[in-house]
Amino acid sequence: MSELHRIVSLLDRYATNKKPLTITFNQILKFIAYSSRLKDDILLVQPSSYTLAELPILSPAIELFLSGACEMPVPCIREFWSALADIAWNTKLQFTSSDPGFYAAYKTFGHIRGIGMIFCRVFTASNYTHTAV
Repeated sequence: MSELHRIVSLLDRYATNKKPLTITFNQILKFIAYSSRLKDDILLVQPSSYTLAELPILSPAIELFLSGACEMPVPCIREFWSALADIAWNTKLQFTSSDPGFYAAYKTFGHIRGIGMIFCRVFTASNYTHTAV
């Protein structure tokens, strides 16, 4: 089943639950962007027997970060990871310094879990402007 079919299936299931849950396209894009950016953090916790042919396991810290940053419950994070890991893993989405939401998410949800420290430094450095005297 293609990624698109998996996503549509998940969204349909969430919408028809006893407690309906709405997942937006924006949340899905955030999920792909953040999980793509966290490849090094994700690889860090893989067992020594891990090969790139396998789907990486998300640590609880990564799951909690993605849950907070994407405003999705943790069980949804696990299901979307199963559906979108190939896209996230093989995509390098660039963050723009004009979107403070990305920096804020790392500061709010990642900082306390030790996630995204490099991103925060790069983001801050990209906002730095040097003026000649």
